[in-house]
Amino acid sequence: MQQSHDHLELVLVGKHDVTSLIQRLPDDDRIVGVVRQEPGIIGALNSGLAQCQGDYIARMDSDDISYPDRLRAQLTLARNHNNVALISACVEIFSADATIGNGNQHYEKWLNSLRTNHDIRQSCLVESPLPHPSLFAHKSYWQRIGGYRDMGWPEDYDLVLRTWLANIAMVKSDSVLLRWREHPDRLTRTDSRYSRQAFIKAKAWAVTRRHANFGLESGRGIWICGTGRNARYWHDALVDNNANVKGFVELDSAKPKTQKRHLPVINYSTLASNRDDAFVISAITSTVAKQALSTWFNQHNMHNGVDFLFGG
Repeated sequence: MQQSHDHLELVLVGKHDVTSLIQRLPDDDRIVGVVRQEPGIIGALNSGLAQCQGDYIARMDSDDISYPDRLRAQLTLARNHNNVALISACVEIFSADATIGNGNQHYEKWLNSLRTNHDIRQSCLVESPLPHPSLFAHKSYWQRIGGYRDMGWPEDYDLVLRTWLANIAMVKSDSVLLRWREHPDRLTRTDSRYSRQAFIKAKAWAVTRRHANFGLESGRGIWICGTGRNARYWHDALVDNNANVKGFVELDSAKPKTQKRHLPVINYSTLASNRDDAFVISAITSTVAKQALSTWFNQHNMHNGVDFLFGG
C-alpha cells in the first residue's frame, strides 16, 4: 500500500471469508477481499485474476515483500515493450532466521543474472527463470495465456513454458524489487507437483509441442545423455508425449550398460558417428559433467536449442 505508484487495487485472495482480515487492515478502499472459487493455489490465482480491474496485474505471495518502487519500475518495463511481455524482477531470498543455504544463494544469483528476453528464453528448459511472486503483465497477457492450469507440475513453470511457446517476450528489472521468503512450509518443499520428476514432465510436454520448433512432435529421434534417475524420468515423460526416444548415451566404463528401458545405451563416440539428425537431451545434473558435455557439443558443431538442450 506504500508503493510509489499508488493508483492500484490490492486483491487479497483467501481460502475462506476474508472479512475479518480486511477489518484488521488500514481503512483503504483500494483493498479488495476475494474468496477463492476453486481449491488450492491454482484456484486462488485464477480467482484473483478474475477479480482484478486494472489494466496491469502484478502478483506476489502473502509472506513476501515488494519494494516501494516495484510497480513503478515494472510498469515502465511493460510500456517499453508495448505491453506485450511478461515482466519479472530481480529478487532477494531471505528467511526469518537469516539463514540461506548455498543452494538458494546459487539460485538467487542465477535468477538475477537472467534479465534479457534472449537469456531468459535460453534458460527456460533448465529451470524456471522467473520468480513467480515477481510477475507483472498487462491484463491482455493474462487473457491471452489463459490463466493458470493444473497439469500435475508447478503452475508457475507451466505459465513460463506456455509464454516461451507463445514467443511472448520475458524480461526482468535490473534492480531487486522483491524479497522472496524462504521457509520449510513453502509448496515447493511440501507438494509433489514441485518434485524433480514433475519438472521434467513439464519440460517433456513443452519440448514436444510444435511451437518448440525441435521437430519432436514429427518423429525426430532423441538420445538422452545419462542413465540415472533423471534419464529415466526424461524417457518416461517423452514416451508419454509420443516422442521417438532412440536410447541413452553414457561414458565408457569398466562395466558398461547395454540397455536401459529396453533401449540401447551407446557411448559418445558412437553418438558422434551415428546421430544423423537426432536431438540430444542431457539429463545430467553435475556442473562439471555439464561443462564437459558443453565442450563436447561445441567440438561436434552442435548448437544449443537446435541440436541439443540441457534438461537436467
